[in-house]
Amino acid sequence: MLRAVTLLLAFLAPAIQLSSNLEGTQMSVTRQAGSSVVITCDIKESSDYVHWYRYQNRMAPQRLLYYQFSSSNDVLDSEISSRKYHAYEGTGRTSKLLIKILEESDSGVYYCAAWERHSDSDLPYPALKILLVVAKSSVDT
Repeated sequence: MLRAVTLLLAFLAPAIQLSSNLEGTQMSVTRQAGSSVVITCDIKESSDYVHWYRYQNRMAPQRLLYYQFSSSNDVLDSEISSRKYHAYEGTGRTSKLLIKILEESDSGVYYCAAWERHSDSDLPYPALKILLVVAKSSVDT
């Protein structure tokens, strides 16, 4: 339990620094290593695409994949494993990101954003910012 609190605090600083640039929902989730998590993104824009990103401390944000509503298809970026990540459509205008077999290295800030995939001029509409903390599966004593 103490380890989970330590990890949470370690990732709060970058989350706070980035929050001023976002509009939308922010939340925090803690899960045990080895488990899975589903993150839901409610899209208010009429975009056909939802992009999912991960930000980890001292690293550039990394796009994991995008989900296309019209084709019900998720497209993973290179070097991203479909055994680890999967996006799908929820009810209404929601996209869900499933992250499987969590490891401590999956901890970070996850974002979803909506905009058209081929548009260079449109800025993304950030709809969700979530801090994911993965704790060791055994309790530290």
